[in-house]
Amino acid sequence: MKRDMDLIRRIILGARDTPNGSPLMGVPGVADETFAEHVQILEEAGLLFAAIAPKGMQPAKKAAVWRLTWAGHDFADSILDDTIWNKAKEHVIKPSASWTFGLLLEYLKVEIRHHIPGLD
Repeated sequence: MKRDMDLIRRIILGARDTPNGSPLMGVPGVADETFAEHVQILEEAGLLFAAIAPKGMQPAKKAAVWRLTWAGHDFADSILDDTIWNKAKEHVIKPSASWTFGLLLEYLKVEIRHHIPGLD
């Protein structure tokens, strides 16, 4: 499975916007398995807490996101703005480019600074 960063964005923002105590059980138009596999890698990255079935090394089939971690909230804040997200996709998340999640986060931080008066 390849990471789908637009789906990751939808999951993170969906989890952020879900009322406390209610899990995010899926994303409209996305197969349960695809959602679960992306939730699994987001949990492994330390961005959220989730219930994933089955647990272990095999691909996940179902998942429920309970909440974001501190790092997950930071990431959600950095991807909230559509303009900044689209610039990140254009300049960092290119299909032919090699990038890491850490590089994406650094790029997003710089772009956010450009949008806050007095931080440039």
